[in-house]
Amino acid sequence: MRALSAATQIADAYRAGVYLGEQLKPLMPEVVFLFTTIDYADSADILEGLHDGLEKDCIVIGNSGDGFYETEGANDFGASALGLNSDGATQWQLHIGKNVSADPILATRTALQHHQHASLFFMVSDFHTDASLVESVLEHEIHVPVIGGFAADDQQWHKCALYANHEVLSDCVVALSATGAIDFAIYVENSITPMGNVGIIDQAEGNRIDSINGLPAMRFIEQETGKPILRSDATSLMIINEHEQGIKRVRSIVQEIGHSENTLHLYGGIAAGQKVQVCLAQPELIIEETYQLAALAAAENNINPVAAIIVSCAGRKKILGTRLHHEITALTQHFGKLPLVGFPSLGEIGPLRTTHGYSANLFHNMTYVLLLIGS
Repeated sequence: MRALSAATQIADAYRAGVYLGEQLKPLMPEVVFLFTTIDYADSADILEGLHDGLEKDCIVIGNSGDGFYETEGANDFGASALGLNSDGATQWQLHIGKNVSADPILATRTALQHHQHASLFFMVSDFHTDASLVESVLEHEIHVPVIGGFAADDQQWHKCALYANHEVLSDCVVALSATGAIDFAIYVENSITPMGNVGIIDQAEGNRIDSINGLPAMRFIEQETGKPILRSDATSLMIINEHEQGIKRVRSIVQEIGHSENTLHLYGGIAAGQKVQVCLAQPELIIEETYQLAALAAAENNINPVAAIIVSCAGRKKILGTRLHHEITALTQHFGKLPLVGFPSLGEIGPLRTTHGYSANLFHNMTYVLLLIGS
């Protein structure tokens, strides 16, 4: 496997695409991962420019995020692209599941329909859906690793863009399968720590939580944290399940959508009857865990990495601010200037590492997901 990455902050979408394509052209990529800010999402200009710059047709997958990552750093405006060329050793296929907001289960199944033969999936989704229903398919029906995340739009909560070859899509799941020879390693880290008392969800519908421990849901959060929720907080609920040893499920609170004095909304639903505990993320711990993860990846030496893709929660970006660069610096410290791209997401997808290999595929919040692709 060979790889190249590039980034641009050219304002014109078509010219930005041409620049990225020209940078990746020497590789003659089989597939390109494209991550942009929402500024380029009003038309397919960046995709047309990308193909024109490449001077060839190839598979393109990607999405808009809350900014983007590339080897040289994290940015709030622009685009990054990663090209891969396996010299025919890996077969790539792109599939689309539509209407994910209305039927997340069917959309996810459709996008991952050829999972029996795949070695790995990269998957992105519109954020206008109940991510826990997407997770139900990933966890129980797909038995190969899936990594990816939910597209974003710079905290505007209006629309997002999914990229599939020459098209800009919404309300979809887009999945890329890799079949055949592909060497990879997945690392998922989230050191967020629960606090306060365990509560039981009394009333919930979809990703809306109405009551916990007999209290309005927002009042329960304030009781356990000792203060009202602020927009600057990255407050989450951890699902407590004694039957899932080593499995951490976190659902972040979405303050910008359906804000109410009593109810709260999450990125993924939690059913009534489940136990939860409040979590508050700490910036120092987030930075520390990123360096620990990179050190672990280097020490294990499972693969000779030629590229990396990062999907990291936009909530982590909100907390870290100007220190977000640590999520990239941690990797370059161990692997040098590896071709690297990624995006801050509204939910992350990936299996956890266990003593027996990878766990089932899970949906995460406040989490850092790293895919290393080997030579």
